Amino acid sequence: MKMSKKFCNCRDVTYADIMKAIRGGATTADEVSRVTGAGTGCGRCREALDYVVRDFLQEVRAESEGTLGI
Repeated sequence: MKMSKKFCNCRDVTYADIMKAIRGGATTADEVSRVTGAGTGCGRCREALDYVVRDFLQEVRAESEGTLGI
């Protein structure tokens, strides 16, 4: 995935911004939303944020466990 791609146009949030929030300790969509502002404008991306956060958390956990790509 291209991390520079926009996720939330209302708040100018990229996928990289979401990953940065997760690497900074956010573990839920609500926490990511508070940190980045994603999903707080029109709300259209709010539901998708749940899935993106879930997937990114899995990726970060796999990296920390050394199981990425297995």
